[in-house]
Amino acid sequence: MVELERAEALRPAEVGARLVALRQLEEALRAIARAGDPDDEDAVHDARVALRRLRSTLRAYRPLFDRETAARALARAGKLAGQMGGARDSEVWSAWIAEKRDAARGRRRAVLDALAEELEARLRLERARAVEGLGDRFLELESELRASLRTYEAPVTASDEPAAPSFALAASDALRAAAGELEHALSEVSGPNDALKEHAARIAAKRVRYVLEPLRALVEGGPELLAQLRRLQDLLGERHDREGLAELLRASLERAALATAQGLFAAVRDRDAQSDRALRARVRENALLELLRAARDESETHWAELSGEWLFGKNAAFFTRAAGLADVLRRLGAPPHEIERKYLLRDLPERVRGAEAVEIEQGYLPGGVVRERLRRAVGPRGARLTRTVKLGTGVVRAEFEEEISEHEFARLWPLTEGARLRKRRYRVPAGALVWEIDAFSDRPLFLAEIELPTEDTPVEIPEWLEPYLVREVTSDPEFSNLRIAQTSPPEPG
Repeated sequence: MVELERAEALRPAEVGARLVALRQLEEALRAIARAGDPDDEDAVHDARVALRRLRSTLRAYRPLFDRETAARALARAGKLAGQMGGARDSEVWSAWIAEKRDAARGRRRAVLDALAEELEARLRLERARAVEGLGDRFLELESELRASLRTYEAPVTASDEPAAPSFALAASDALRAAAGELEHALSEVSGPNDALKEHAARIAAKRVRYVLEPLRALVEGGPELLAQLRRLQDLLGERHDREGLAELLRASLERAALATAQGLFAAVRDRDAQSDRALRARVRENALLELLRAARDESETHWAELSGEWLFGKNAAFFTRAAGLADVLRRLGAPPHEIERKYLLRDLPERVRGAEAVEIEQGYLPGGVVRERLRRAVGPRGARLTRTVKLGTGVVRAEFEEEISEHEFARLWPLTEGARLRKRRYRVPAGALVWEIDAFSDRPLFLAEIELPTEDTPVEIPEWLEPYLVREVTSDPEFSNLRIAQTSPPEPG
């Protein structure tokens, strides 16, 4: 199981995601190399889990990889893992029947012996299918994916632009997204007969688990949350297995009933009283019915635990802890702090009138304590679309920013309705620093900001700005961009 060190989690997101995927690729390669050994009973299971871990990483961090290569690898790994699904189910069913057989006696033991032999034969066939062509097909996937993961293009940016986000930040977002999918999937389960929705929840639980696993040693409470996820996954998996067992036993029961009916007909026709009495005892059907009842009872026991601890609003504490771990990862990987001071102006300074400017349109996505900002900035050098999170208030704040596509901007922009603003920004150099003057387009408001190298750097108000200065508003929430965006501009006239 892959585990990152702290320094690795703080590397750029593209590097961290590739480290995880490359190591998972190695794990899958080793597991698949074992899969052809008939004496290695865990090999097929380990190979399937390794492929699922790799798929989860490619899915969770897809924007950080080459999209076409990642999409092909996802599809190929999914087919290979699916190829092993029959072997996995047969292993589980065979082990369950073997356990029941060992506890049976007399004629029922003979019935279960026959069923166990049938399942062992089925297991051998499914294992053969699982490994058929597996190595060659995986090597095709591995070769292309490894080449793509080893390198990536990184833009060269000016030194004053934000540093690339760390993998810990990307993992924070991935964990929050995966936990949200799991919470939704669990909310969809309305009763014990929602097998498909339970299966969706099981897949969602695996995705949360596989996102957290590589970082479990870096966040306090990570191993405990993983243990809870494994228990949830086990509960859902056990119920899925009992459903499969029930279908298997139903088919066996139908065949047994048909064989009994045919035997009874022959006994009556041949006046074979002994066979008639033996067949009327229906030993095989009764043994199968007993197994069906056992599978049902076990499934109901698992449902009681599942519904009592995870469903119908009883999972809030878990998701609060998951959100807390996502916050820890965000703090761990937070970029350098933004240090700036802000001032209210009475008008636009003459110094900047007619100067080169950037037109800014920005809005804020719905949220709680943390609000994400979307911004379109159009200037002489073209347009720049960004998605930004700022944490904290006052002079020092953490900032995480990433560029997004026009398509992504257009998809998210409608969500910002009711929290938008427009302004024109002028930049005026002042030695090694730069003053940014904002003139808002929808209200008579003018603000000046200056970013500082340290919190205790003194601010010298230039002569051209001083006549327009009203007061400092760095810590005044009324002049935060979010508050301004949420406040309707004054009516004209």
